[in-house]
Amino acid sequence: MQPAASPHDFLRFLESPEGMALRAGFMSRRCRRGETLCGPGTTRDEVLVLRRGRVRVHTSDGRRELTLMFLEPGDVFSTHTGATLTAAGAVELLAMPTRHFAQALEAGGTPAVVSIMRVLGRLLAHTVERLEDLVFRDVHARLARLLLALVRRQGLHQPSGAWRCPLPFTLTDLAGVLGSSRQSVSAAFSALERQGLVRREGRQWLNIPDLALLECHTAAKASPS
Repeated sequence: MQPAASPHDFLRFLESPEGMALRAGFMSRRCRRGETLCGPGTTRDEVLVLRRGRVRVHTSDGRRELTLMFLEPGDVFSTHTGATLTAAGAVELLAMPTRHFAQALEAGGTPAVVSIMRVLGRLLAHTVERLEDLVFRDVHARLARLLLALVRRQGLHQPSGAWRCPLPFTLTDLAGVLGSSRQSVSAAFSALERQGLVRREGRQWLNIPDLALLECHTAAKASPS
């Protein structure tokens, strides 16, 4: 298995000769960790492209909070979705008013549209998978699938045949993403380690000894329990 296409592909398009006209319409903005970029009631109507850092997309009913996803460099989002965007670290964004963005895409022709559609298609697929996980899978299966997706996206194939990748989530982050408690996620992680499917290297790296075995595990857990 090969890792998925780089999340930086859209950024590379913006910096290419074909994308320079679109890039010129964006303004750069920097944010600190914990800073809210937008949320319900936001008056700015903008398209945001994440250039550096990570952004948490979440929603709340006033009592409970649910993390929908983490945006990575190259991802695109809008301020008028109703979700709250919070910087998960130091962040650099590219921002453009939505109306200007639509005009720029129209002027940019097919290459610009194709590039942005790839990004939006990936985010939509992620959202559908997220909903399926919450409805049909237990926390063990949700965690295994999330780790598998992380390896596919950022994994480094080792000479031993294992895969190694950064683990950018704390247990609290994972609990928010998986719609579960921190204690349940910790227990699920420990269960995967006992089965030899994953191994944590400190707090920031993950080792997958046998990727095919982890894939089989997620397939076996695909039906609701």
